[in-house]
Amino acid sequence: MTKKSGNRYEVELDWYYISKENLLKWVLAGLGVLCIAGIAIYFLYPKPDSLPRKAAREVAEAEVLIGKAQAVPHAPRVKDELESATALLGQARAYLKTGNVQEALNDALAVQEAARRLISGVATARGDAAILECGGKVEIQRASRATWEAARAGMQLFEGDFIKTGASGGADVVAADGTMYRIRPETLFEVHRSSVLTAGPEEDKRRSEIKFIVGTVDVNTGEGSRSIVKTDAATADISQRSSVGVDVDQAKSTGLSTYRGQATLSTRESKVTLRDRERAVASAGSGAISQKVHLPETPVLVRPDENASFDPKKKAPVEMRWTAVKDALRYRLQIAHSRLFLPDSVIADLSDRVRNEATVTVNEEGTFFWRVAALGKGNLASEWSAPRKFKVLASGAAGAGPETAPPTLALQHPQVNGTIVIVTGKTDSGASVTVNGEPTETDATGTFRKVISFSKEGLNTVEVRATDGAGNQSIRRENVVIQIY
Repeated sequence: MTKKSGNRYEVELDWYYISKENLLKWVLAGLGVLCIAGIAIYFLYPKPDSLPRKAAREVAEAEVLIGKAQAVPHAPRVKDELESATALLGQARAYLKTGNVQEALNDALAVQEAARRLISGVATARGDAAILECGGKVEIQRASRATWEAARAGMQLFEGDFIKTGASGGADVVAADGTMYRIRPETLFEVHRSSVLTAGPEEDKRRSEIKFIVGTVDVNTGEGSRSIVKTDAATADISQRSSVGVDVDQAKSTGLSTYRGQATLSTRESKVTLRDRERAVASAGSGAISQKVHLPETPVLVRPDENASFDPKKKAPVEMRWTAVKDALRYRLQIAHSRLFLPDSVIADLSDRVRNEATVTVNEEGTFFWRVAALGKGNLASEWSAPRKFKVLASGAAGAGPETAPPTLALQHPQVNGTIVIVTGKTDSGASVTVNGEPTETDATGTFRKVISFSKEGLNTVEVRATDGAGNQSIRRENVVIQIY
């Protein structure tokens, strides 16, 4: 180090002496510290996986989660979603085995997400059927329970659920494929899985299924769907666009009446195909099927008009008329408070009408439903006619209101079950209602329910119109999301 002081320079030197041995020790110590630091960083800090290893780990995690999802109590109700996730897991395994690791990783992560939704219960359980309307004593027993509970409109039904009606009970049930089941009193059946079929362009593409124990059920299939009804004695395979009645008596014999369309009745020994207005019975013991017999045609109601109104103060009888049926020996006329014609609601049940007309006097106010069936040889009955409604209201009764006031109209949010939507609401007594242009029936209080179906997936609109006698309208609209399965 050099300093300048006046004209002279002074030189100061600092010397440090390090031996070769100490220098070598310091160098080795530094290298050791660097090695330790490197090892610590390697083990303590996360490092990126190789893609094959990561894919294998995620597939293993997906397998664990699927196992947990299969063990949850509500697994039977999300069977379709669980099967779909399991199939995707199988695909992930196959990709991993063939070396398509990125595809295996993507599928495994998707399986994990689906499994977590199933475990948490977030996944939507799509019902196999739903109760559209019920009255009287109607009970259901869930597949996983031993107790019965009271049924109510809007309840979803799943595979393995039982539904039974008492002596005064009845229900309308709609399957996920759109098939309608009208359950009559003293009936018990089990809901089975609705399914999608691999079918050609002219074949039925959806199928609902029930196990029928005892009682009577009317079945109406829609476009592109069919119904399988199983009993202890036989199986009824009901084609699309068909209307049939299935009955099982105490001896377990199964009767099948095909009012419209086509149905096949089969046992292990025999098979017969029934078409319009044909009936056959399968015996429980022998498996034999009776010869086909022909049923009378269904009468068509002529008057009074739908929603006709009568004033009880005028004491004028209600004149009823329907079309004459060839070979009919007599007719059966029923008038009831309930659209389901529950036994407790029937105020007139006349089975001795030899002419196609009747005159009745109704002394109480309210809304009434009426229908007619033709009876032929051997007491064989036709299908009941489509019911009509009439009202008995005194002049100036509540609900007439000013002619300029539109009817009230309240809607519940529509219930969606696959492509089927159940619309429920209430309007003024006496008002007529349409849902997406299709007329629907209202009861004495103005309450209505309607089943409609959609063919377009995604967002759809339900439009409900209520119209009173003066032509005033109320309109409500609801959006629904449709998932085609």
